[in-house]
Amino acid sequence: MKKISMLLVLFLAASFVLFAGGKQESGAAASTSQFSGDYAFGGSTTVDPIIQAAIEEWKELYPDVHISYEGVGSSTGIKGIIAGTYSLGAASREPKDGEKAQGVEATHIALDAIAAIVNQSSVSISNITMADLASIYAGDITNWKEVGGPDAPIVVFNRDEASGTYETFEGHVMEKADKEFMASASVTTGNGDMAAKVGSTPYAIGYVGLGFTHEKGVKALTLEGIEPDVKNVYNKSYPVWRYLNVVHIGPLSQAGEVEQAFVDYLLSEDGQDIVEDLDFIRLQ
Repeated sequence: MKKISMLLVLFLAASFVLFAGGKQESGAAASTSQFSGDYAFGGSTTVDPIIQAAIEEWKELYPDVHISYEGVGSSTGIKGIIAGTYSLGAASREPKDGEKAQGVEATHIALDAIAAIVNQSSVSISNITMADLASIYAGDITNWKEVGGPDAPIVVFNRDEASGTYETFEGHVMEKADKEFMASASVTTGNGDMAAKVGSTPYAIGYVGLGFTHEKGVKALTLEGIEPDVKNVYNKSYPVWRYLNVVHIGPLSQAGEVEQAFVDYLLSEDGQDIVEDLDFIRLQ
């Protein structure tokens, strides 16, 4: 009888271990294969590096999910989520009233500064005032010697109107000085293109998000003597800063499960580490 009882105990114990092990294995599988399918996101070129890096990490967590991201500009990305081309967008500006009327909402994922950059090898100045920066982009100042630089014409690079970076610069720099952009500036297609053009063009000036200020051949200027850095964005002393956003139709809670989980990842400690590693500014 004792032998039978002991065998019964051993059988039950073994069954429990197998059941628990099977349950744990099933749970582990669920955690990595809960989602599947193809998803198209798109929008800001500023946010592009953050999203692309997050997608690479995401693949490790959810190998059955395939996310593509197109860096087409903030406005085009917002149009894409309205049209249903993208299930999640990204914007380096806040939604406009007309976009909000169509259900567009934003979730902040990072902070950013917009820095004025110059060609490092040919432009000697290290600081510029907001007024002078606006005057350069309006075409009122055309030679570097007018702002303490070399006697050489200023080569101005701008962004296209679909860019969130363009709109932020326009609102913070041009409109505050009551000036409009000159029509003759060369237009670039994104932050990376802007940095590359400024870095390779003597006497050039442009502006980019903080994560692009270390590109080859460029130098970021201080604005009014204030560095475009984390501390000065957090304390709001740097004059041209903004939030970087993901955008969606309606509240995030009404987005798809994959979209919600992806944004949750961006807001997690790991996601914010990506933001910081790419020289953007994590949320406080």
